[in-house]
Amino acid sequence: MSWLRLAFRALLVGAIGVIGYFLLGQPKEVERCDRYQPADQPLIAHAGGGLPNAIYTNRLEAMETAAKHGFRLVELDFWRTRKGIALGHDPNALSPTTFAQLLEFLRRNPQISIVTDFKTDNVHGLKRIAELAGPMKARFVPQIYDVAEYQPVRAMGFPQPIFTAYRILNIGWVFRVNRLPVRAVTMPYKQRYLVGLVDHPVYLNTVNEPMPGYGLYTDCLIPARATS
Repeated sequence: MSWLRLAFRALLVGAIGVIGYFLLGQPKEVERCDRYQPADQPLIAHAGGGLPNAIYTNRLEAMETAAKHGFRLVELDFWRTRKGIALGHDPNALSPTTFAQLLEFLRRNPQISIVTDFKTDNVHGLKRIAELAGPMKARFVPQIYDVAEYQPVRAMGFPQPIFTAYRILNIGWVFRVNRLPVRAVTMPYKQRYLVGLVDHPVYLNTVNEPMPGYGLYTDCLIPARATS
């Protein structure tokens, strides 16, 4: 496909996207998991996975629940601190689960890998994970937020990263990421109009109702089979 056709395609999709952004709406929001619904599509447990009384916990309890439900990929929020690495979405309410407990959880659940979502400096945070996890760093699937992060992160010995677009406002990233051998691309639910431009598997974030044709980061969906 020529650059001219690519540019035209991008302009067309972008125009549709501007309209779609306001018309497509948001997925149903939840504060807890009143029930767990099986879904036969690729799933990643969001922020450790949802609990009957809370989401966004990044707690060991949530990870254990995700493991029992058959997840193989569990996303966690991380903060790089002076003392090392902390789990949690909010620096004012960090998870009591320590990085040492996370590594022990991975030892007990060899089928699970952790998808990282660093809220502070991503490359430096991943470097710290590589130092602390040692050989277990292969169990961490890094998310990157800029194409410039790809080479430094791969040089640390991590598996292929997931490119995550929730911090980017324009659509120019699509063509740059298509040239990278990333594992997948994650985008906000409202940006799903871009899926036709992406040459990689796509996950939407965060969705709690089945949506065939996409991978999903989810709180309350669970794998229909023991795979994700």
